[in-house]
Amino acid sequence: MRTLSRVTTDGPEALFDDPAARAGYVRRIFGEISGRYDLVNRVMTLGRDQAWRRLAAEELVRPGDRVVDVGTGTGDLAFACREAGARTVFAVDFARPMLERACAKARQLSDDHIAWVHADATRLPLPDASVDGWCSAFVVRNIPDLDTALAEAFRVLRPRGRLVVLEVPRMDQGWQRPFARTHFNRVVPFLGRRLSGHADAYRYLPVSVDHFLTPPELTQRLISTGFGMRSVRVLMFGTVALHVAEKA
Repeated sequence: MRTLSRVTTDGPEALFDDPAARAGYVRRIFGEISGRYDLVNRVMTLGRDQAWRRLAAEELVRPGDRVVDVGTGTGDLAFACREAGARTVFAVDFARPMLERACAKARQLSDDHIAWVHADATRLPLPDASVDGWCSAFVVRNIPDLDTALAEAFRVLRPRGRLVVLEVPRMDQGWQRPFARTHFNRVVPFLGRRLSGHADAYRYLPVSVDHFLTPPELTQRLISTGFGMRSVRVLMFGTVALHVAEKA
């Protein structure tokens, strides 16, 4: 209740002063919107989010790889990794209702090569140097302790293992910025509230973007962790970025 009251009285910005409250809040809201999560994503991205996940999987996966999808949500990136040739996917999320949705989709696809794991990105239940790839889609800006999560990615990856981050970056400049801010600050909360029936979650989304990193800043954070950058691609007029890195 403390987290909910802070969001109600102070707005989502207050969460960024309290990492523990923010983590609990993110777990709760993603659990509560799990039933409409896919629908809202499709509408807000004009159906492009699945194509971006496929692109991320193609950048990450080599046939036969073992990969971990952190913050898997309803599992779409994990499924894309399997389609790209991954032998095994460890799909991790700390919101149990999201995993339940993902498991239901996996049963429909009869795919038993995905392990659905209830765990946190900062404490992965995997041995050192045990996977070929680490990926996430629209997740890392929601991790309060990003440095620890990236260190965990580095730990579980084998030498020359690949990391792919698909995310909505902060946009500080460019002609697109006014349009992007209008979209995230007005259109996203309106659509999210109408489609999901959950106002808090989509008030939080634009705030999380404003508190996140620009593409160059995320690049530097990855390099500081020990990764070598392979590429950075900016998509959808700068509103989405795809970082591809490698464990040196």
